[in-house]
Amino acid sequence: MRKRIFLALFFLTFTVAIIHAQAIECPEAVETALTSVSEICTPLNRNAACYGAKTVESVTFENPRPADFFANPGDRSELLQLREIHPQPLNATDNSFGVALLNIQANVPNTLPGQAVIFMLTGDAKLTNEVPEGSSDQAPFQSFYFLPRPGNRDCYEAEPTLTIQTPGNITVNMMFNGVDTDFSPGTLLTITPTVCTIHRGNIIQRVGDNTASLLANQTVDIHIEENGTVVVDNLRGISEREYERGLLLQTTVNQLAVANGWGEQLITPPREYAEEPGLATAEPEATPIVEATVSPDVTAVNGETCQTIHTVLSGDTLKKIADRYGVTVDAIVAANQITNRNLIVPGQLLCIPEAASP
Repeated sequence: MRKRIFLALFFLTFTVAIIHAQAIECPEAVETALTSVSEICTPLNRNAACYGAKTVESVTFENPRPADFFANPGDRSELLQLREIHPQPLNATDNSFGVALLNIQANVPNTLPGQAVIFMLTGDAKLTNEVPEGSSDQAPFQSFYFLPRPGNRDCYEAEPTLTIQTPGNITVNMMFNGVDTDFSPGTLLTITPTVCTIHRGNIIQRVGDNTASLLANQTVDIHIEENGTVVVDNLRGISEREYERGLLLQTTVNQLAVANGWGEQLITPPREYAEEPGLATAEPEATPIVEATVSPDVTAVNGETCQTIHTVLSGDTLKKIADRYGVTVDAIVAANQITNRNLIVPGQLLCIPEAASP
């Protein structure tokens, strides 16, 4: 009897030790996979995909599938050949983690040599090419669906994630899960099964006559239905973990950008972090980067504390707004982290720094 109890305790302890080791190794396994991708997938030609870290499954337009097509880390493919890309989740046995990189032309003109939209797909998620085969009007994956599995909440870093970075000098239009979406120059976006975070820039989405804007350091709590419809549950500020995830993914994307001869892009932390709904209370509480005492008549906009807030009206430009309040355009741009001076939308709130009386 004592022997059975001893064996039971041994196996229980051994199992707990394995689970604990996996929890520790998970972030390291993800970072190792991303480092490998930055080494074997750079540079990457326009309208091409790279099999980054194992394992990545794919579906081709050609049937039957060509032998040994897109089968090993470092393999490349033209996007025209791909119908679907599906990296695999973290494998706790060998700590492998599926990653794929795509360099998509979207509506970027050929006069901008090399520059294109970077997609990085990690973990258990499908990316489907919704552009008809042989289309001359759209580049492959300019219309796409991101279809993640639920993900593993035990390892935050290994969640299924799509990272999108747009060129720094042009607005890009794409069909994102069936929604017409404009990405401002230099946008960095990450989307998982439960959140969509804008780390830099902004996006504008149009459904019928309705328009919605998401700005830098904003997070939308979401869930994605089986048909790909993205359902919005809540809009809030970015959390510390979400910001750090953006930093990690930005590092890998920058490796590709530099290898392709483009400039690196950076993301700026918010003035303070928001709380993630449902996050375990055992985790340390996020500490604001800047603490400020806000009086009752001061409101926070875009991470700034503002005495004066301007709601953008139809026909407004930054120059008109700056003249109205007696400030400079540069001051408004800096206070609101605006990446494209020509892109403000009706209903958008702008912090007016040190505003004079209008």
